[in-house]
Parts: sequence; structure tokens; C-alpha cells
Amino acid sequence: MANNPNHVIMVAGIVSAGMENYTKRFLNKLMAHSRQHDGCLIYNIHQSDKNPREFMMYSVWKTRDAFEKHNQTVEMQEFKQHLAKAMFDIQSPRTTWHLLEEKEED
Repeated sequence: MANNPNHVIMVAGIVSAGMENYTKRFLNKLMAHSRQHDGCLIYNIHQSDKNPREFMMYSVWKTRDAFEKHNQTVEMQEFKQHLAKAMFDIQSPRTTWHLLEEKEED
């Protein structure tokens, strides 16, 4: 694994028909809230150009610990346990990523 300690999270999903505007408003609030957290470098939520029901969240955290602390907030727990299930018909698994870095060849 790379030496870069940044922790990248990506989640996507398709919301139930008719939930697009509600989801957009909710995710905008969640994004503004999350950007305030210590260790948050990037927190962006995207809506598909081709399917207005499809959303994707991409975030970068200084460390895995910073992300885990954020993930335990009341807002995130409520979203994960209740709202995400009510809003999304299809939800991708959360995936974590690390940045590939060039290494000197021997």
C-alpha cells in the first residue's frame, strides 16, 4: 500500500422515484456539515448528468481515524441507519481507496 495516509471513500446509489429533490437537499446539508469536520480534505456529492436519480459521494480524509470519527457522528449514524434505506433503491457498497504513488525503480 502507498505511504500516503489519506483515506478515500466512494459511495453511489440510485434514489427512489420522486425522492430526487429531497435527496439533493439532504445531501447538500450533509456535505456542508461533513466539510466542517477535522480531517476532511474533500467531501463532494455528485448527481448523474444522465440519471437524476443517481448520486455519488466522494470524500478524502487526512487519515482513516478522521473518517471513522466523522462516521460516528449523530448525523452520519442517522443517515446510515434510517434515511439511506428510505431514500435509496440501490446503494453501492462503501469502497475505500488509496492513491498509487510513483516509486523509484531499482
